[in-house]
Amino acid sequence: MPKVKPASPQVRANRLSAFARGLIVASILLFLSLCLLTAHIFVAAEGLEIGALWLLSGAGLACWIAILFWRIPVLSQRTIGWFSIVWAAGIGISVWLILLTARSDKPTAWERSVDSLALTLSFAVGGLFLRALLRKRTSPLAARLLSLLSPLAILLLIILLPTH
Repeated sequence: MPKVKPASPQVRANRLSAFARGLIVASILLFLSLCLLTAHIFVAAEGLEIGALWLLSGAGLACWIAILFWRIPVLSQRTIGWFSIVWAAGIGISVWLILLTARSDKPTAWERSVDSLALTLSFAVGGLFLRALLRKRTSPLAARLLSLLSPLAILLLIILLPTH
């Protein structure tokens, strides 16, 4: 009598989606940035603050990539209104950060790190708002264009605004 192999269950490992992996990377970078900022409290080294800002920029970039892979559901008009408020606040903070670097006496590396933070923040909120609008067929075209062009406007503001 031939030996019969027991049937092995074809259990597929519960893998994380690209959205979840992006958020995990963003949270790790946020935690590392918090660690550097905490160390900056005790050791007043400019490099710690600059490194923390670059890590925050990386977290914003990871968040933007996660948003690009998010399977967003169709949202109600009220929820899209909240997304527009988040978008407007994020763009406002980005503009404020760029204006902050224009008036600062900090080193150039600090200014570039704050500029990159402003740009990645605009990517994240612009991408989030655009993804929410693209899932709703009745969303206005002007809002879609605004969310798409807002990171470009932030980049132009970074380039055209003189520093020092």
